[in-house]
Amino acid sequence: MRITKYILSLAVLIAAFGCERRPLEYFYKPEAKIILKVDWTDFPEEPTGMTVFLFKEGEVGKAFTTSEVDQTELNITAGHYKLFVMNQSMTEFGGITFKDMGSFETAEAVISKVASKWYAIMKGVIASQEGDELPGVGAQPEDLGIGIADEFTISEEEIKNFEYEYAKWRKGHGKKDGDGEAADDAPVDKDAPALRTISAVAHNVVSRLHVKIYFHNIPTLYSVRTSMEGLADSYLLTKNTTSQKEVAQLMEKWDIHVTSTDGVDGYVETTIHTFALPNGEKSVTGRNPQLNTFTVQALHKDLKTITEEVYTVGDKFKISFPGKIRMYMDLEVGPINLPYDPSGDAGGFISYVEDWDDIIDVPIPI
Repeated sequence: MRITKYILSLAVLIAAFGCERRPLEYFYKPEAKIILKVDWTDFPEEPTGMTVFLFKEGEVGKAFTTSEVDQTELNITAGHYKLFVMNQSMTEFGGITFKDMGSFETAEAVISKVASKWYAIMKGVIASQEGDELPGVGAQPEDLGIGIADEFTISEEEIKNFEYEYAKWRKGHGKKDGDGEAADDAPVDKDAPALRTISAVAHNVVSRLHVKIYFHNIPTLYSVRTSMEGLADSYLLTKNTTSQKEVAQLMEKWDIHVTSTDGVDGYVETTIHTFALPNGEKSVTGRNPQLNTFTVQALHKDLKTITEEVYTVGDKFKISFPGKIRMYMDLEVGPINLPYDPSGDAGGFISYVEDWDDIIDVPIPI
């Protein structure tokens, strides 16, 4: 019996130590603490969290989300790095989808697509059978703050020096055990030294498009819907520019303003979020008007009559940079002369134009 137990014990020892063993150094990679500070002054509001995208040369990019926004810590090994941050996490955006985020050079934010029956009919697209996919139009992207840090390199010598200084700091600041030395399980303090501080300033890459449409006989107006062709479909996050791809965006919610004392003239206005113009264009001087087509359909109060106007407005935008948003574009068109309706009424107050529901069956000129 004793011999049997001895043989079993020996077998266990052989199994435990007879296999290939790698030195502890194989698993340990020296690293240093980096402080990342982010300035959100140029963003409309301080976010409740941010995502850090870290790219080490020769390795796959990494990303992590934190509730810290002013600064956060990174523990990194020696190497050359590129880094950018954005507000919130990628899953918190409904109007934006993200592409190729595993590469610093190709990271891209794309406007999400939504189907619109109204837009499909207006463009002359009729589904051959129920369930056919309608042409997509761009959703309104949420504010997206992007901050890009300067590239930086951490050497192995710097890592060694940091670990030496950190060990000295920990010995002096950790929880003491009985012999006065820092205990092995002493908590890491937020005030521990860092090798370097990296900074990034976040800017909102989403712009505002503010539109006014002037009308004559505005009391006859029930609702307005418009489409703007030729807006930027996506934003190249680390290149600070829009791509050349284009998308149409809709404007369906408007405020109405009566301007004349007799209540006949007025305008409707709205503001939407957009990536602005494609190809990173920031000026419309000499720009081809046909690059942006603006279609206006006004539904009258009889819920049957539609007035439609089409404008080429590629050179009509007024572009400014008023601080906390990347670009603010103004556009004014009209006046559109609506047929007079003696049953209409008007007041001098700002009011809301009714939604134009898809279920309203009205003839739309194609």
